[in-house]
Amino acid sequence: MELVPTRVQLNRPLPPLTYLAPEGLPVGVRVRVKVRNSLAVGLAMGLDLAPPAAKLRPIEAVLDPFPLLPAKLRELQAFAARYYGCLEAHLLPLSLPPSVLPHWEADEDGQRLSIHRDRGAWAVLADLGEAWHHEPAILPTLLHRPALRGAGFTEVRLTGAPHPPRVSPAQAKVLLLLEEAGGALMEPELLASAGVGASVLGTLEKRGLVARMKRVDLLSQHREIGADRSVVLSGEQREAVEAVALGTFGVHLLQGVTGSGKTEVYLALAERVLAAGRRVLWLVPEVGLTARLLDRLDARFPGRIAVGHAGLNAGEKQGDVVRLLFNGADLFVGVRNAVLAPLRDIGLIIVDEEHEGSYKSEEHPRIHARDLAIKRAQIEGCPVLLGSATPSLESWQAAKSGKYQLLRLRERPVGVSLPRVEIVDLRDAYRQVRRKVILAPPLMQALTETLARGEQALLLLNRRGYENFWMCRACGKTLGCPHCAISLTYHRGDYRLRCHLCGHETVPPEACPDCGADHLRGVGEGTEQVEEHLNQLFPGARILRLDRDTTRRRGSFEAGLLAAESGEVDILVGTQMLAKGHTFPGLTLVGVINADQGLKVADFRASERTFQLLTQVAGRAGRADKAGRVILQTYSPEHPAIVHALAQDFEGFAASELPFREGLGYPPFTALTLYRAEADTAREAREALDAFRQRLAVPGLRVLGPLEAPVPRIRDQWRLHLLLKGSRGALSEVLARHPLDPAGPISLDRDPIQFG
Repeated sequence: MELVPTRVQLNRPLPPLTYLAPEGLPVGVRVRVKVRNSLAVGLAMGLDLAPPAAKLRPIEAVLDPFPLLPAKLRELQAFAARYYGCLEAHLLPLSLPPSVLPHWEADEDGQRLSIHRDRGAWAVLADLGEAWHHEPAILPTLLHRPALRGAGFTEVRLTGAPHPPRVSPAQAKVLLLLEEAGGALMEPELLASAGVGASVLGTLEKRGLVARMKRVDLLSQHREIGADRSVVLSGEQREAVEAVALGTFGVHLLQGVTGSGKTEVYLALAERVLAAGRRVLWLVPEVGLTARLLDRLDARFPGRIAVGHAGLNAGEKQGDVVRLLFNGADLFVGVRNAVLAPLRDIGLIIVDEEHEGSYKSEEHPRIHARDLAIKRAQIEGCPVLLGSATPSLESWQAAKSGKYQLLRLRERPVGVSLPRVEIVDLRDAYRQVRRKVILAPPLMQALTETLARGEQALLLLNRRGYENFWMCRACGKTLGCPHCAISLTYHRGDYRLRCHLCGHETVPPEACPDCGADHLRGVGEGTEQVEEHLNQLFPGARILRLDRDTTRRRGSFEAGLLAAESGEVDILVGTQMLAKGHTFPGLTLVGVINADQGLKVADFRASERTFQLLTQVAGRAGRADKAGRVILQTYSPEHPAIVHALAQDFEGFAASELPFREGLGYPPFTALTLYRAEADTAREAREALDAFRQRLAVPGLRVLGPLEAPVPRIRDQWRLHLLLKGSRGALSEVLARHPLDPAGPISLDRDPIQFG
């Protein structure tokens, strides 16, 4: 067989390398290649039409009988690499876990190239090739094959038992790796990472510290669609479902008030797509939203669901990607990176809460899942449905201009009304009591009445910790992070001053480090202080705080939500993570401690984010047969974001905000690209951006900067910004003409949503 120059993409931040491979090798299959004197795994990326003059090495082996990445997904990755200014290598880990396309180099026998240590199961599946894709009925037969019977993936989990005082160094290493991984790892990966043998796990298992379990559910059989059809669609919901044309590309924006039943529209459309033999990609913004959704999906479509998010352990990620690769799942639910999942034959893409900023990655590669979902739908030739009670102004403007189809759900189901929203002016409250106010009298009274009725309340304060910062009342010194240009937040629970950017922490000093005075005092309040205040006021109430500090352990957030939903909590206290799509049947009161907190940020989207947060959290109240009440405490009751949140008037807010955006040349009327330089000194960062700016010669661009970033130093790196405004075409031309050195001080963020 003739060997031809073929590009091979390794799972490393490098452009494709060129090797000799058999002619006709399918694009997207894994191959084993030599890199210097080591073996590595890569993906075949097609012919190299301009190969280097140097002598080329042949590939060592072809590892797959068919491509792991569908051709349409590879097209999406190529587009994303061009648009976001990154390498396709940066996108591969978002599609395939390390167990499928490892970072590490392989042993000579290729043992570590397999998807798991026992290659029997994978070999049987791989031998099927494309037959799996076209004959799902073969699954029951497969499950009786010797190599697959019980040959799932052995997973090692912590049991939760307290660690004994004495463990061997090898045992301690295993326990530490499991804790860092969230409590569970695949056995081969754990043994390899710890550098120990299976006997160490056996000893830990005998001591009751770990448990080994076979995951045999990875190849779940197809079952009939479930009988969870108790909900009858309203007229508005039926109209929305009928308006989405399946089998053709189109962008549909479903704007519905909180509690109007957008999920029922999603489910009805998903059922139609699955019945037609195609698949559904369903994106959610947060891990916390997947658990409740999966319960509903599994009841409706049993055995046909796979899930992917950062909260899964390695075994779960590996299992579900196997199901996707072999079409063992028809509906994939995931967070941001799921937009690049290896799902074939997609008939519908759903982006729930499309306005959420968590769809935009703040780490390289800085993709936006909502925007890539639209592009993927175009490539797949299927509809994409964007849903939100408070759409992004970008999506709203596209719908109003006719680029997207606008679908509306204006009412909640019969018998469920929108909550009553009230404003409390904190300036008046302060004048009455002449001291700091956490709960103003109206909110305090409402909370007392709610508890007396046996109902639930939710209090939102979008700032964790106990006090925002410590300041010396004698000299004015604020205790700041030595590595970042922000103040340290006081956490009373462990008596620490902590930086929320770099993680630096220290014990609070007894005296001011500048003047020596002992007049250090805390300023502001966080969720810890609110929780303490509530415990003092309502000692008999069951109070649960949910923020990033209390939900670090795997499953803790979901456990808290379940406790609240089942009525085991009287008062929920937390940050914005509580505002997003959760349903608490007994919750009738929502109180926002400081509604205008987000308005103080130097960001043109501050008003939009504030309006969205207030409207979303207000929607948690009164979801069942009980009326809801919302109290917004604010120092800025006249601000448009507050005024329109009071009226729950999205259209009114958009009408007031869009002219402001247009006048200043901000999205959705202008596209942005942010170039950020980071260096050991501010001077080095400025010089790098100055040199880059001098090279720009693209017409139609407006260039702002270099300017200091709002947070000018993080982790001892000085940060400056250069902001480019213009058309998408002009900004793409800049990327093409002036590619950045990956090792240089400048990075780029296309369509940025955070400017800190």
